[in-house]
Amino acid sequence: MSKIGSAIKSLVFNVIHFFILGETGDLEKKTGNTKKFTRSQEQRFKASRQLVTKANVWLLKISKGRLGNSFLGMPILLLTTIGRKSGKPRTQPVYFVRDGQRIVLVASNGGSPDNPTWLLNAQANPAVVIEIMGHKQDMTFRVASADEKAQMWPKLTGLFPMWQEVEDRSQRVFPVIILEPAG
Repeated sequence: MSKIGSAIKSLVFNVIHFFILGETGDLEKKTGNTKKFTRSQEQRFKASRQLVTKANVWLLKISKGRLGNSFLGMPILLLTTIGRKSGKPRTQPVYFVRDGQRIVLVASNGGSPDNPTWLLNAQANPAVVIEIMGHKQDMTFRVASADEKAQMWPKLTGLFPMWQEVEDRSQRVFPVIILEPAG
């Protein structure tokens, strides 16, 4: 990553980190902070997550994936699920890791104590659509087994160390999701 890219990544992380926690942080290192968010931090986190999500979906859609396709150094795809209650398409930006033809996701929900809505929707209807760099693909969703997660987790947290710390703070186990090409 270029010096400018690294500086932008660090700046964005620190703005969000400061807004939520009232202090700066280091995206590349674990802080060891596994305390749950206070109620105020949880509210600021939820507001910032909603704002970033809406802005990111909008940016990815209007640019056909050329802008907003990564955040804090991780690639992002658009995941469209069918709402389990509404029956309507629901689209979320989600970090992803390629594993051959498979796509691996972590249902971190940014460290929220609840699983993300997209996970609940996909569990109800495992036919999902992903969009990467403007290219759509039908995929089939499944939750990785405990053994699969144990095998993948070191690689995933090696790529994005914050996942382990955020999982510890959330006090829930993050499901690892495997998307495979449909058909």
